[in-house]
Amino acid sequence: MPIDPRNPDASLVPIFKDWAQPNPAKTAQAGRPMYDDVEIVEIRFPGSRAVSVFPAQAFSHWAIDPNNGGQVKVTYAERFERQYRQFKMHAQQTKTGTPLDFAPFLTEARRAELKGLNIYTVEALCDVDGLELKNLGHGGRELKNQALEYVANSRNGAVNTQVQAELEALRARNQALEEDVSALKQRAAVSAPGVEEFDDMSPDQLREYITVNTGHAPQGNLSPKTLMRMARDARPDKAA
Repeated sequence: MPIDPRNPDASLVPIFKDWAQPNPAKTAQAGRPMYDDVEIVEIRFPGSRAVSVFPAQAFSHWAIDPNNGGQVKVTYAERFERQYRQFKMHAQQTKTGTPLDFAPFLTEARRAELKGLNIYTVEALCDVDGLELKNLGHGGRELKNQALEYVANSRNGAVNTQVQAELEALRARNQALEEDVSALKQRAAVSAPGVEEFDDMSPDQLREYITVNTGHAPQGNLSPKTLMRMARDARPDKAA
């Protein structure tokens, strides 16, 4: 699966941490080592051992304000909002995608090697290219192709599963409708309903009763009173 050009951060692995930053001024004043708690983010690049470190609240890039069309500053915490939120909640910071543990074409040794190169998901392996692909070593291109094939097959399987589920739901709905129609026909065959039975029917039930007994569905936005009159006229004993 190629990198989404609209989201170049999709393949990055940001990890937020608390870092104790030395404070020389406070150290000199206190006469002992003094530190400030600073939130940082380590940005790892799939296929590379390089790690870039920035303060979480530092400026990352400019973005367009959807409200006024002007430019606004975006911090790293805002850029990687989901991971930062997980960090603040002391939760594991996750990378969207299929973990390598679910890739049947990888050995445990290969998984360990890929994680050492900051590749944690099958999707990230699909995105590796250029110099980072060379860093995978012998067979790297084949690994990427296998990852692409795995994702493609999974996508096709998901589509087939969805279609099958929709067909099953349609069959169940049709069966329920057939049972409802059959029940109405049996009621009509045994005895014609009295006025009080029509009173208990909803507009949809009245429409269905009329359709079953006349072969024609009522047209238009009819009042309940009109539907009850049409239902009485559609009674089998009246037709006889």
